[in-house]
Amino acid sequence: MKKKESWINQIESGRLWQAIRVRVRWGIRRLRRDLQKKQLKERLFGSFARRLYAMILLLMAVGGITFAAAWYGERWSADEAVLKERLSMGAYDAKDPVLTALDSFGASNRVQVILKTAKKDPLKPQSVDLDRGNLNLVMTLQNGKIMEYTLQNKRIDNFESGGTDYFTLILPQSVSPFDIKEYKLMLLPDAQGNYDEWHCASAQIACLLGGERTLLAKGIWQKEWIFSADRTEAVLPLATEENAHFQQVQALYSYVLQVCQKQGAVHTKQIKKEANVELGLMNGDTLLLDIETVGLENQNQLFKDSLSNPFSEFETLGYNGTMTLRVKFLYAFDGSYYKDYNLDTLGKDDFELGTASTFALEMPEGASVFDITAMELLVHDAEDAWAPRLIRAYLRTDYGTTLEIARLSDTMLTAERKTNIFHRDWIDTSVSPLKLDLERSYALPLAIKEKIEKQYYTEIEGVIYSMYFGDHNFMERQKLYYSQIYKEVADEET
Repeated sequence: MKKKESWINQIESGRLWQAIRVRVRWGIRRLRRDLQKKQLKERLFGSFARRLYAMILLLMAVGGITFAAAWYGERWSADEAVLKERLSMGAYDAKDPVLTALDSFGASNRVQVILKTAKKDPLKPQSVDLDRGNLNLVMTLQNGKIMEYTLQNKRIDNFESGGTDYFTLILPQSVSPFDIKEYKLMLLPDAQGNYDEWHCASAQIACLLGGERTLLAKGIWQKEWIFSADRTEAVLPLATEENAHFQQVQALYSYVLQVCQKQGAVHTKQIKKEANVELGLMNGDTLLLDIETVGLENQNQLFKDSLSNPFSEFETLGYNGTMTLRVKFLYAFDGSYYKDYNLDTLGKDDFELGTASTFALEMPEGASVFDITAMELLVHDAEDAWAPRLIRAYLRTDYGTTLEIARLSDTMLTAERKTNIFHRDWIDTSVSPLKLDLERSYALPLAIKEKIEKQYYTEIEGVIYSMYFGDHNFMERQKLYYSQIYKEVADEET
């Protein structure tokens, strides 16, 4: 208790602070005397110490550069995942019809411009990079309107020699990548009206579609395109015709947009069910798949025609492994754009010689068969043997008929891959999956139309006639299906 009072007395009298000041001054004088000693000076400022300091500074510099590279790399690297992330929609206004329609296709209202500058040539000392001028991207829409964006990134010196630059542009909410018909790069003068010279080696413009980057336009020149006062513009050739998926979605976008403008959603179970009823499709959310194998009488001849090895070295064509049908969709569900269906009939040994198996595959919630974009068959045991005769995908109609939408036959396999035998190295679908052809056209015979009309006292016409009896491929039928969805929504309003 007395000790506590003595501290209080010291503080009140000011003697404690005086003692602290004396100790600090004494410590400073002692440090100054120590620094004046020759031995300490040699230790602090000798050659060994200088080397140590240099090493420490070098380590700090390397660490700083590494940190800066990682920091910038997260934002500006050309990694595929980073590019997809920049193009993704993220949060969007669900009430905006354009954004809702784009989101239903796994797309967004963003486009990405990728520009590569030529490298400096020691034999051509003129500059190839762009320092002072401005580069703009001019986009012309289908309705003739023009949008123009300045290409620049903060914290980065763009258009340097041998460099690649990435620009992500956000389109207005009323515009989608499907509305753009021309892309043009344009060089502008600087503030003094002077044009810089820039050598562009390649240019690409991409968007997000189905969760993947899709090329919209590209320019890859054998000789670098030289932007200068003489050549200030370069129109990039469109690349969308090379992408069947883009064309497929573009054909459906206007229907989906109209549905979103009227009711705000397109992938609902009720609206798909009503469209299926009007089109006379029984279980339009169920895909039927037939797989037939060659018979025993064909086996020997197949081996003799296709293989040079003696037949005795091979097993019979009775597949014992598993198969999967990978179905890709127009819209996202469970965070993915495809679903794998295991093909296995309970209590039956599928894919044996001379057998036929039928699989009923239920589409995900809110999806119909006509939301499919691609189907791929994967055979998971490349060491086993198997020879298909016919693979076909179809739907059942209300009139007891089947509407075929895709097939893959032994003649198609032989024409494409020289053989329809799956055995070891001949066809390994675990590496290269078999795609069912959605581009071939099918139609029911008109004799079936007459039979249905007599039996059910009805007349088949309009969209249902085109769906059944028109010589259409799957993509064209898909468009008919979405036109029916739009009609159903329009009829509800009236």
